[in-house]
Amino acid sequence: MANSHKIKISERLSLLVRPSHYKLLLNPDLKTGLFQGNVKIDVNFKDKKNFLSLHTKFLDINDVKVYKDVTEINVAKFLEIKSLEQLLILFDNDLSPGNYLLCIKFNGNLTRNIVGFYLSHLKNNSTMVASKFQPTYARQAFPCFDEPEFKATYDITLVKPVDYIALSNMNEISKHLDTSTNTEAVTFATSVPMSTYLACFVICNFDYKEVEILANGIGNNFKLRSFAQKDQTHRIDFAQDIGKRVTEFYIKYYEVPFPLPKLDMIAIPDYVSGATEHWGLITYRETSFLIDEATASSRNKISVANTVAHELAHMWFGNLVTMKWWDEVWLNEGFASYMQVKALNAIEPSWTMLDQFLTRTLHSVLVTDAKLSSHPIVQTVETPDQITAIFDSISYNKGASVLRMLEGFVGEENFRLGVSDYLKKYEFGNTITKDLLSSLEPYFKKNNPQLRLMYIMDTWTRQMGYPLLTVTPGDKTNTYVITQKRFLIDPEAVVNDESDYKYRWFVPITYTTSSGPKENILWFPDNFDSVTLTLAEGEKWLKINNNQVGYYRVNYTDSMWQDLTEQLQSQTEQLTISDRSNLLDDAFALAEAQVIPYRVALNLSTYLRVENDFVPWETATSIFASLSTRLLNTPAHDDLQKYVQHLVKPLYTKQTWERTSLSVIEGLLRTRILSLSTKYQLPDAEEKVRNIFLKWLNLPKEVTIEPDLRDFIYYYGMKAASQDEWDKLWTIYLEEDDAQEQAKLRSALSAPRDVNILKRYMELAWDEKYVRSQDYLNVLSSISSNPSGTDLVWKNVRDNWPQLVERFTLNSRYLGSLIPSITGTFNTEISLKEMETFFAQYPEAGAGESSRVRALENVRNNIKWTNTHQSDVSAWLKEQVK
Repeated sequence: MANSHKIKISERLSLLVRPSHYKLLLNPDLKTGLFQGNVKIDVNFKDKKNFLSLHTKFLDINDVKVYKDVTEINVAKFLEIKSLEQLLILFDNDLSPGNYLLCIKFNGNLTRNIVGFYLSHLKNNSTMVASKFQPTYARQAFPCFDEPEFKATYDITLVKPVDYIALSNMNEISKHLDTSTNTEAVTFATSVPMSTYLACFVICNFDYKEVEILANGIGNNFKLRSFAQKDQTHRIDFAQDIGKRVTEFYIKYYEVPFPLPKLDMIAIPDYVSGATEHWGLITYRETSFLIDEATASSRNKISVANTVAHELAHMWFGNLVTMKWWDEVWLNEGFASYMQVKALNAIEPSWTMLDQFLTRTLHSVLVTDAKLSSHPIVQTVETPDQITAIFDSISYNKGASVLRMLEGFVGEENFRLGVSDYLKKYEFGNTITKDLLSSLEPYFKKNNPQLRLMYIMDTWTRQMGYPLLTVTPGDKTNTYVITQKRFLIDPEAVVNDESDYKYRWFVPITYTTSSGPKENILWFPDNFDSVTLTLAEGEKWLKINNNQVGYYRVNYTDSMWQDLTEQLQSQTEQLTISDRSNLLDDAFALAEAQVIPYRVALNLSTYLRVENDFVPWETATSIFASLSTRLLNTPAHDDLQKYVQHLVKPLYTKQTWERTSLSVIEGLLRTRILSLSTKYQLPDAEEKVRNIFLKWLNLPKEVTIEPDLRDFIYYYGMKAASQDEWDKLWTIYLEEDDAQEQAKLRSALSAPRDVNILKRYMELAWDEKYVRSQDYLNVLSSISSNPSGTDLVWKNVRDNWPQLVERFTLNSRYLGSLIPSITGTFNTEISLKEMETFFAQYPEAGAGESSRVRALENVRNNIKWTNTHQSDVSAWLKEQVK
């Protein structure tokens, strides 16, 4: 090489070489599972360089040419640097700044995995090709600058069999038939500038339905098409209807036209995640998209509606405006996770999605974020493993919760105006958290001239965890003093992570009293020791954090908890559905963290006998599930069962087991109550379930169980199953083609108490013929959540770890999160030792690094719970059951 100076290559690509346009041709062979491609990339050098690098992975690079105008530049050599997933191209001399054309020929394999560009198998032995690029898998389909900031336009051509269709981000503009191979090359319109992870290619022989999206003057009307396998098109209507109404909501909400000429959605049989927001062509797992009115439950519908609304929110927030780098992925995911709730609340208000936000999004992340193994919303990530691992509950759930709190104190309309300004200002660009907050700041300043939005939000996004507010009566009548400190589940946890904000937060406080909720916000700055709240004359009790919009927990004095418990028991109008759910959730978390005695939380739960709403019962269900796990194999477990039966009985007697026409939310409540009664072995419910189940199992063609009740009737019906009954259900599963129904059956197959049955299921599930790879880890997780299956799965995973890694790779965050899922109930020093030994044996964790840390912390907390709380809880239950 002529140049002697050293070439420095890093994990991140140089910003001095930027792509502006890709011309890409991909030619996959659906029979051999191989593909060929060539790409021409227009790049601009901002500086003198004697090399350039871009991303590639698992591709064979056959030929690299570089041109300046029409002149070919001599390439000294090109090589792949596997550890960095980069293709390095070296030149004899420095290239001066300017525009160049990079031409690369390559080929690859479609059968490695279900990320990148891959082959998906259909029931009838036919195949299709799909792509999944987010976050770092576009480089497995074509050499590219695979970082979100390198936005470029695309001209895409896909070669397909004549009887198939090809889909991409843009509309098709031409077709070219090659009679010798019986294929057609389909070319699509030039795309808008976009990040590599949003490109998408699908080749299939599906059918579609279409509907017009009305833009109401904000841009043009356009078509929304929804694709599925030919025999599945009757299952498209639900998602398509939600898709139409949600898209129209977003256009109006953002006041920004949909940026593309068309929008497609498609259900893909092999899909690693729930769905991905590829621009103009959203790809879904079948269970996240297809709904059969005859078999789908209300829960299935709400789940599909949430996924569709989430992905569509990204068409603007994420796609039109994209985070600069993955450390800000919460901008994409937190935002879409919150917008999906706003959109569904607007189009289906009766579903009460704003209340369901607590049980679906907020409560679980408050648990995760109260541990040392959490991380800040904005954190540094570099490698593909770190990047995929950050797609976690902190980015999604905490991100959404913190935005909901922000909207709560900025105001709904101000929030909307700020978001709209942000999208218009940065369209087709890349942003950081500060850019969003700067767009919201002027609207916040109107009412809060002396406060800085940026600083307030930094205390929530740049440090992990959240505060516990403690309320005590002040010296004067009707005054209360509020203090804050970081809330941790383990009070003895030793904090090693420094925070610039010293684990103090700038907290917006809202409250309700006997005379109703107060609109004004009391601010508690991070540098104040306390703030004082003064109630009006005659206002009786106090509940802080209206509807749990604030991302924090609250503790009161013993007598204030007593007052709140009495208010709950008297069914006061002043405590909303969300307030009631909030009090349950806070009380049990505070008891676990030794902030209040368990009896205070347990006494509060006695009010459930008069609770008639779904969301508080949903909260109670997870509280009791956790207690039930902790008390398993102790005498107190029976007392807990009797206690839950006692609470649920008044509502149970009002439910019917026959199908009736209920609203969605009433349907959810009914299912929740009937399944809770069955789980806690209310004799009447147990008997009903077993009878309904066996009638159906013996005559599945003649007896139908209504969709809302199937998942738990299948599951509890199988608890006492014999091998013969299991075989019957397995046969039904193998013949089923509805993805929602298959999921319910797979779950039921993991229910038996008989270990030998579970062992056999685990062996069968490993075979792709029976269970797709995308579902296998869920099956393991499901078997392990059955107490009879926990040890079985734990042993299996330790014995077969190398095979699991080979199949799913260490870059799979789903493989990573299997570990906390299996070990979640462990509560002995022996189990802890086993985990430590296993991690030492396989130190490479890839994207599962943080999952391991979380798993160990969970088990240590479980051990602590048994030592600290078991006797108190057992004594209270014993007393109660008397």
